[in-house]
Amino acid sequence: METTANRKQIFKFGLYGFLKNLKFFEPFLIVFFRLSGLSFLQIGLLYSVREIVIYIFEVPSGVLADRYGKKTELVICFLFYILSFIVFFFGQDFYIYMVAMVLFGLGESFRSGTHKAMIMSYIDKNNIVESKSKIYGKTRSYSLIGSTVSSLAAIFLYFYFSSIAWLFIIAIIPYVLDLILILSYPSYLNEKQDSSFSFKGFIKENVNSVKYVFKDKAILGLLIGSSSYNAGFKSIKDYIQPLIVTITLSVIIFTSRSPEDNTVIYIGVIYAFIYLISSFASLNAHKISKRFSKDKVISFMWILSGVSILILSLFIESLFVLIFVFLSVYVFLNIRKPLMIEKIGDAVSENRRASVLSIDSQFTSLLIAIFAPILGLIADVYSISVMLSLVGCTMIIIYVLKLVISKEIPTT
Repeated sequence: METTANRKQIFKFGLYGFLKNLKFFEPFLIVFFRLSGLSFLQIGLLYSVREIVIYIFEVPSGVLADRYGKKTELVICFLFYILSFIVFFFGQDFYIYMVAMVLFGLGESFRSGTHKAMIMSYIDKNNIVESKSKIYGKTRSYSLIGSTVSSLAAIFLYFYFSSIAWLFIIAIIPYVLDLILILSYPSYLNEKQDSSFSFKGFIKENVNSVKYVFKDKAILGLLIGSSSYNAGFKSIKDYIQPLIVTITLSVIIFTSRSPEDNTVIYIGVIYAFIYLISSFASLNAHKISKRFSKDKVISFMWILSGVSILILSLFIESLFVLIFVFLSVYVFLNIRKPLMIEKIGDAVSENRRASVLSIDSQFTSLLIAIFAPILGLIADVYSISVMLSLVGCTMIIIYVLKLVISKEIPTT
C-alpha cells in the first residue's frame, strides 16, 4: 500500500540518484583528457581499465551486498568514488588517471545493482502495488534531473574556477551527502544474511550466483540483451564532447569568450537538455509498456538506436543532427532501461537480485573493456564518423539477426 512512509522512502531513493549524478566533470571528461594530451586510444584504454575493474569485482560486490549488507556496501562504494575524484584532481598524466579509473571502477562495481535491488526489496516488503518499472523510472528520472542540474552548474563552476579539474573536487560534496543519506535508509534494507565474513562462504556464494544465471536460459537471455545494448550506448556516448569541440571551432556564439569557454557552454547546455528530456522519458516509460508489448519495446530500441547513430555518422558536422541523435539515443535508453530492470527483477529471486544485477553490469563492463580501446583506435586512425557508423551498423545487424533467428520480435 502507498503510505506517507513509502512516499518518503521512494523520495529518498530518488534523492540518492539526484545526488549521485551531480558529477560536474562528467560532460567534460573526454575534453579533460584531451586537454591533458591524451589520444583517443589512451582514453579508450582508461575506459577499458575502469571496465575491467568493474568486471572483476561486479559479482563479488553483488555477493557482498546480498550476504553482508547492501547499505554497508553502498557506503564503501562512495568512499572509493571520493578517493578517485581526489586522484583525478591531482593527476597530470595517463598513469595517474589510470589509478583514478581503478578507484572509480571499484566505486561503480560496489554500487551497480545494489541500489536497484534495495528499491525492489522495498517494493516487495511494503506491498506497493505500483509496477517496478514505474517506481524505478520515477527514481531514475531524479537521477537524470541531477545530471541536468550538474551540466548547467558545471558551466558556472568552470568559469569561477577556470579549470575542469576543480569539478572533481566539488563533486565530493554531493557524494558525502549521499553517503549520509544511505545511512538514513531503514536498517532492514541492509538485508544481511551473514553477520560474520567467511572467505570460503563468500567464494561459494560467488560460484552459486554465476551458476544461478547460467542455468536459467531466460535470465541469461535477459542479461545478454541488457548488457549488450548498454555497452553499445556507453561505448559511444561520450564522443559527443570532441564532436562539440570541433563544431565550436567554426561556430562561436559567445564572441567575448575563448573557443574553450564556448565549448564548455555548448557541452553543458546540450547535456542538460538531453538529460532533462531523458528524465521525462524514464518517468513515463511504464506508460509505453501499457500500450505496447514490453518485449517489443525493449527489442525495437536496437534498430532505433542503430539507425540514429548511423545518421549521425553521415551528418557529423551538423550541430542540429548531433543534438537530435544524442537526444534520441538517450531517450531510447531511458525508456528501455526501466522496462528491462522490471523484467530482470521479476525473473530473479529476491535474495539474488543484487548479485544478478551485478552480473548484468559485469557483462556490460566486459564488452566495454573489449571494444572501448578498439573504438578509440578507429577514431584515431580513421575518424569518429567511421567509428559511429560501425557501431550503428552493428546494432542494426544484431536486431536483424535476432529477427531471423526467432522469426519474430525478440524478447531481449
